[in-house]
Amino acid sequence: MIKAAITFLATALGLALMLMTQTAFADENQAIFHYDIQLAIPDAQRKLLEDNLDLYRWQNSERMDDIQLKRLVKLAPDQIREFLGTEGYYSPRIEANVAHKNGTWAVMLVVEPGEPVHVTAFDLQVTGPFDDSSTENRTRLEKMRANWGLRPGAVFRHDDWESAKRNALKSLLLDRYPAASIADSLSTVNPEAKSAELQVTLNSGPAFTFGKLEIKGLQRYPASIIERMNPVKPGEPYSQAKLLGLQSRIQDSPYFASAAVSADTDPDHPTSVPIQVEVVEAKSQKLGFGIGMSTDTGARGQVDYRDLNFLDRAWRLSGALKLDQKVQSLNGDLQFPLTENGYRDSIYTQIERTNIVGLVTKKIAFGPKRTFISGKTETSYGLRYLVEQQDIDGGASTKSTTLSPSYSWTIRNIDNVLYPTRGYLVNLQADAASRAMLSSQNFLRGYGRGVFFYPLGKRDQLILRGEFGMVAAKSRDGIPSDFLFRTGGDQTVRGYGYQTLGVHDGNAVLGGRYLTVASAEYVHWLSSQWGAAVFVDGGNAADSLNGLKPVYGYGAGARWKSPVGPLNLDIAYGQDKKEVRMHFSLGFNF
Repeated sequence: MIKAAITFLATALGLALMLMTQTAFADENQAIFHYDIQLAIPDAQRKLLEDNLDLYRWQNSERMDDIQLKRLVKLAPDQIREFLGTEGYYSPRIEANVAHKNGTWAVMLVVEPGEPVHVTAFDLQVTGPFDDSSTENRTRLEKMRANWGLRPGAVFRHDDWESAKRNALKSLLLDRYPAASIADSLSTVNPEAKSAELQVTLNSGPAFTFGKLEIKGLQRYPASIIERMNPVKPGEPYSQAKLLGLQSRIQDSPYFASAAVSADTDPDHPTSVPIQVEVVEAKSQKLGFGIGMSTDTGARGQVDYRDLNFLDRAWRLSGALKLDQKVQSLNGDLQFPLTENGYRDSIYTQIERTNIVGLVTKKIAFGPKRTFISGKTETSYGLRYLVEQQDIDGGASTKSTTLSPSYSWTIRNIDNVLYPTRGYLVNLQADAASRAMLSSQNFLRGYGRGVFFYPLGKRDQLILRGEFGMVAAKSRDGIPSDFLFRTGGDQTVRGYGYQTLGVHDGNAVLGGRYLTVASAEYVHWLSSQWGAAVFVDGGNAADSLNGLKPVYGYGAGARWKSPVGPLNLDIAYGQDKKEVRMHFSLGFNF
């Protein structure tokens, strides 16, 4: 009995394997049903049908046969009318045929789209609380109609119709009416007259107002940090731009690793809607190390420290030790939380030693500063006390002190922070000192610089750069080097060494009271990452206007869009020195 069962199972298994093998062999040798498509249609509509028509989508399918092919050919005219209708063609002439000759199936499609339908009229209305006959809302409705995206004369395309409705609705959703909706929309198409009349009615829903902040995620820092970043006052009209602005401010703050800002848009509760803020705090302490080099100051080592919650008061303490071959410095900065009026107050201190072109300087500086940022502009006021000693190679040693009020204004209007292609950066500075206020010399100082970016087509760019400076004083004696001018180097006048252009005194180059620098650079991007540049720089620093004679440098270089900014490698010829120098820099010194 058992032996018979085993024999039966073995026989059944063998038959099953034989059938599977024969089936697989038959499948491998079965020819895939194939047919050709000949489509006669203007090029403007060809891709639409080739991407969407079922005859194309099933052309190489193993499930196709002659019966399925004839069915798809029969359905093709209706599909073509539907697809062309989305592009505004409502009266096409279509011929669809299939033939089998010499063992080959061929589909012939002849399509004449005809004239498209054009919009002849549109009507946009808004109902609900928005329709209150106020001058403000009447003006707003007229603006919405003026910005309507599918105006009379335009071809009536389905995508444009949907986009126009979305954009009209968005204008309400983003400002005061976040619960707005499309109440009704109607397009009346007359294929014979080639006309379309459009009607859209929006329901505004209630007008929303903001309430107080509701903050989640705070552990170390007080809520006042976020409250002082918030430009919205309770009772103000709802604005998505203000929500995004608050979120951007919080995310830009070093206190937080991430932030999300939202408001509930329940139409049953439109008044005093809480602004919900959810944050993830950043680590409060950080220690960093870095190394680098530049052709200006040589090899560099650096240690950075940051504490975002100094003395558990959300004060931001930062310090940096930098050791370059020519510059060694120790900097400290204590920044206080943003004030209710949006000011950023800080106190800084600096100890620095430099040894550049025969001039050794040692200085200590400290003072308070107040900064206000509004959009693309940054304004700073400060008071700096500075003590400096200068040791001149081949000359005398001097010591000077200055208590100087300072002012700085900066605008950054560029399209990309790391890789700007269009826009400009401008910085203006002013300083003053008086012997009556702990200073060695009376002076007024003005300084300005700017970088301008102009795109020239898709792959080319013109970069213009300029600097100017002047110190009004009887002489430069008693004025610390920070307030005087030297130039030359990677990002000033290429072809000359770092700060080698200035006033010559013995074997040293000192700062002068006047400065001018100009540069023009043309960049051609060979690919998305690599580019080549040619440039000409000119400028100088001197102690008198008569002595301010510019020298020139020109050359060429390579550009690479690195992850941290543009990397520049230049070869420049200094015409005055008759020397060729290599310059290496990263980003823009601004």
